[in-house]
Amino acid sequence: MTTETAPRHDRRAATTAQRRAQREQARAAARGGSGRARQLAFAGIVLGVLAIGAFLAFGDFLNRPATASGEINIQSSMAGFTPAVITVKAGSTVTLDWWTQDAAIHLQNGVHTMVAPDLGLNEALPAESSRTVTWTVPNKPGTYDVWCESCCGGKDSPTMHGKIVVQPADSAGEARGAA
Repeated sequence: MTTETAPRHDRRAATTAQRRAQREQARAAARGGSGRARQLAFAGIVLGVLAIGAFLAFGDFLNRPATASGEINIQSSMAGFTPAVITVKAGSTVTLDWWTQDAAIHLQNGVHTMVAPDLGLNEALPAESSRTVTWTVPNKPGTYDVWCESCCGGKDSPTMHGKIVVQPADSAGEARGAA
């Protein structure tokens, strides 16, 4: 009595194919129904990253107290002035609520400055602080450049610039910061 057996390489190929099929079944079982869960997990991670980014980008504004009526809230940072354009009336007295969260190590002499020589504005703000600046706007309508002279590249810096728009005294509207 003789029984025929498959050659060794055929048996090995069959065993390998069987094991491969078992692994594929296990993978499919692990994935089964989890496609939706993966999408939700991915969406959650993306939303989390965006929320953290938004907090880092705009977190400076979260704990700021409200400014009094008529004050203009101005932030100085290494990225520039916020708002970048301030609109005021000629001859008016304006109160600027000026603040920074930049550390002294990033600032020359530990201060930001706000310089607009044509408007008689030359103020300094120590690192990580705030102050109120009361300024009488000259009676010179026009658009003027304002910059940080102390640490940010001075007048030649492409980022640490802003504009002050001085409207004629009889112009409608109040002094305000524009976005």
